[in-house]
Amino acid sequence: MGVMLMIFTPVPYMDATSSWGFRSRWQRMLVGGAGMIVEIFVAALATFVWASTNTGTLHNLAYNIMFIASVSTVVFNINPLLRFDGYYILSDLIEIPNLHQRCSLHLKHLAEHYLFGIKKSESPAQSRREAAWLTVFGIASGIYRVIVFGGILLFVADRLLLLGMVMAFICLISWVMVPTGKLIQYLSSSPRLDRNRPRAIAVTASTAALLLVLLQVIPFPSHFRAPGVLQAKERTEVITETAGYVEAVLAKPGQTVARGQGLLRLGNYELELELANTRARHEEIQARLRLAMKEDTASLKPLRSRLASVAGRLQKLEKDKADLIIKARHAGVWIAPTISDYVGRWLPRGAVLGLLVNPAAFEFAATVNQEDVDSLFARKMSSAEVRLHGEAGKTIAVGHWKVIPGGQRTLPSPALGWKGGGEVPTAADDPHGTKAAEPFFQVLATLPSGGEVALLDGRSGKIRFDLQPEPLLPRWIRSLRQLLQKRYQI
Repeated sequence: MGVMLMIFTPVPYMDATSSWGFRSRWQRMLVGGAGMIVEIFVAALATFVWASTNTGTLHNLAYNIMFIASVSTVVFNINPLLRFDGYYILSDLIEIPNLHQRCSLHLKHLAEHYLFGIKKSESPAQSRREAAWLTVFGIASGIYRVIVFGGILLFVADRLLLLGMVMAFICLISWVMVPTGKLIQYLSSSPRLDRNRPRAIAVTASTAALLLVLLQVIPFPSHFRAPGVLQAKERTEVITETAGYVEAVLAKPGQTVARGQGLLRLGNYELELELANTRARHEEIQARLRLAMKEDTASLKPLRSRLASVAGRLQKLEKDKADLIIKARHAGVWIAPTISDYVGRWLPRGAVLGLLVNPAAFEFAATVNQEDVDSLFARKMSSAEVRLHGEAGKTIAVGHWKVIPGGQRTLPSPALGWKGGGEVPTAADDPHGTKAAEPFFQVLATLPSGGEVALLDGRSGKIRFDLQPEPLLPRWIRSLRQLLQKRYQI
């Protein structure tokens, strides 16, 4: 047993190579999986602790143990594409020892035999089944190794940029420059190519040229997606214009109402008393004004000023009384599922009661993140389509859309943010889940009515914008530059 450094972090390990003395491969596999079994067991215990505790040191510690003991096991230990426990378990399972070395030799044999025409080249595989395993594993492990080490480079660079740049430079040398140098040396001086050297050089040059043309010249279909929510073009939040007790519900939730139809009736006895008092004062001042016109003309000006003030107050109170009947501002569907529970409750001015949605026309409000802004503004979009969650197999063609200029932080709906189950990161200090962690651009797409998909206000989905075809290499370079600029301001 001992401790090794993994990403500059001390990690304990145990040397279990003596298990190779077992004759049964199942016993060797059990030894290889013993550490992961313990880790998953510890992660399960930490899960129960995390679920049973509130925010604090113990809660955070249990979460970290649960995450590390499970995710690291899946990404590193149990994954056979890296040379950890999963690699040796797979090697025992398929009974191919020295899997990694034999994969390299087999891939080299394939290139020499089928590309360079070396007839005497031999594969380390003993059968077709073994050759298939070596081919698939060799290609998959190489790709996965690049992905994992790329993630490790970003992880290190996020904390120590200079160290991350040094590691990236070392990886560039070991993954690109050294293999390229070895390939050139192999093509120029390997005795295995004495009779096939021109063909090997021609095949290698042709393959490099083909890759360059494929990545830099040939355009491929291009598109990007953005999450969004369906909204009625004519939708209004129904709020109380004045305070009062809810006396009666005049329109049932889900009912289609006309413009000006009553939805709710409120009562406010204090308002009625104040209104009666103000009317009496108004009549009194009018009477005194008529008397002053005959006997005291000097009092006309102050009386008229008081009359105007009381008349304004009376008009305001009469409007408040009229607002006790909450009416629909436009035709639509009255959405207020819990409004029946409000009867008898005191509601202050500005309380939200529900929504009034006109189902005649809808638009899709999409949030485009910073990575796709270049595609949104600098490149021409040929078409767009929307797929809603629950009916992803059906598409809705979009004929017109517009981009709201300027970055925004408030989401169209909480359903798009992390707290609502969406994919847009939200700010940690926002309890409502509607403030995005990063600015985004909003796109409003008009949807046609009368299709096969049910258009309901608040339904979430994704919009896909089809761009003009573009080669792959410029896309990758642009994505890399965006990543470096966003994370490291380079």
